[in-house]
Amino acid sequence: MQLRTFQALLTIIRFPNLVFIALTQIMVYGFIVRPAVERTGAVLHLTTLPFLILMFSTLIIAAAGYMINDYFDIGIDAINKPHKVTIEKIFKRRSIIIAHVLLNTFAMGMAIWAALQCGSIRFIWIQFLSIFLLTIYSSTFKRKLIIGNLMIATLTALTVLSVGIYEPGFQTYIPGKYHVKLLWVYTFFAFIITWIREIVKDIEDVKGDSSLNCRTVPLVWGINSAKTFIHVLLFILMILILAVVLNFRTHSLLVFHFTALVFFPLIGVVFQLKSAKTAVQFHRTSSIIKWITLTGIISMIFI
Repeated sequence: MQLRTFQALLTIIRFPNLVFIALTQIMVYGFIVRPAVERTGAVLHLTTLPFLILMFSTLIIAAAGYMINDYFDIGIDAINKPHKVTIEKIFKRRSIIIAHVLLNTFAMGMAIWAALQCGSIRFIWIQFLSIFLLTIYSSTFKRKLIIGNLMIATLTALTVLSVGIYEPGFQTYIPGKYHVKLLWVYTFFAFIITWIREIVKDIEDVKGDSSLNCRTVPLVWGINSAKTFIHVLLFILMILILAVVLNFRTHSLLVFHFTALVFFPLIGVVFQLKSAKTAVQFHRTSSIIKWITLTGIISMIFI
């Protein structure tokens, strides 16, 4: 494979994002799910190998989703990100469709194996749902008001929650337990902060989106109203963080991390978003939110 083709492939599958997803699931498994099960003395079903298979299944589905998203976004990307368009320049459109089908089929096979190791094939509803949502998001709902943003936020939250769901001994649906409560905290954190970032990205991309008659939040409500909505979501997220600080105040390192590296940077985002006017400024805001997401996930080491 030529260097240019390889670089284009890494771009189209969003390799840095895949690394981020892998890190998130490794942290959830290593610091929340596995320790919780081992402390109870229950049998651990999601041992290292099934977990790795589950994680790679998630990564492959995500990569296929990014590919099909670029397939449907050729027109928009040609305006918003002309230097990053790789489909048609390097890859044939038909090859993207074939790769999408093959990757998802392979990922489903991996998920079935992991689910059987964990005692129930019904767990693969997560992979089925993810593939379905990613496909209809890229083809249709990405251009619809609110629902496209909610789809991506839900899928991001599922990358956190799925690790707990696949482990029967973790009892994901009994949130009174300490580690289960934490898993749900990180799930909601991932959901809300992803929703915020998706709307910021929509504001950044209004030029290309408007050319294809998309109905994103900034195009339907206006940029100022979109900013107001983001501020509401930021307020909800900060309330969640304050609740974490109060509920886990005996864990000083966790509290310090959330306060210094998540809560205060979010306050900075509030003011930066208020003054942002250009696509470059909104892109910078989006990048900061991504880093806050990373610091939030890394806080799991202090659990």
